Amino acid sequence: MEKKNQQNKVYLEKINRQVASELNQWGNFSDPRLSGYNYGNLSSFEISFWYSSVTTPRKKYFAVKRTSDNRFIGFLGLKNYNPLTKKAKLGIVFDPNFTSMGYGYAAMEILLDYYFNTLKFRELLLEVNLFNDRALRLYKSLGFKETGLTSEVFENQDIEFDQRYFEEKRGLIYSKILKMKLTKDDYYGI
Repeated sequence: MEKKNQQNKVYLEKINRQVASELNQWGNFSDPRLSGYNYGNLSSFEISFWYSSVTTPRKKYFAVKRTSDNRFIGFLGLKNYNPLTKKAKLGIVFDPNFTSMGYGYAAMEILLDYYFNTLKFRELLLEVNLFNDRALRLYKSLGFKETGLTSEVFENQDIEFDQRYFEEKRGLIYSKILKMKLTKDDYYGI
């Protein structure tokens, strides 16, 4: 799938090994809560491992490339991809050097058109950490609706604890996670 969005800012293409090798050109987030999204320091082995993990039958991953220079600036993933139930779970990561510039929204427009109209899927699910305001704004602007809360052990236990976003259980920090979903009807306002 190589499609461009209406503003012609970005296009999506299937992730391949060559594109994956460009992850080490990415920057890193300074916020320790986002350290799990830092791909800029990955070794060749780690990139190869990551690539193998996102190219399984139950996943479809797409590179987000900037139209102006074909730079790989993000990726979108459809995890738990199930053509029988017509559902998948969204994953989205961007190079921190290209966040808050409208690229995420533009990429999601392309993905959602493909998801609902080409694949004919019915519902897209996601989970987002409550502290991730930027992602929450994006998802709400696209029409995602809240469906519940969950929590899981947070990968970085060396963060500043904030009870609005985290809870402590059995000596471990858990992140509060919002579950959301988007249906074709909600997206297109049908």
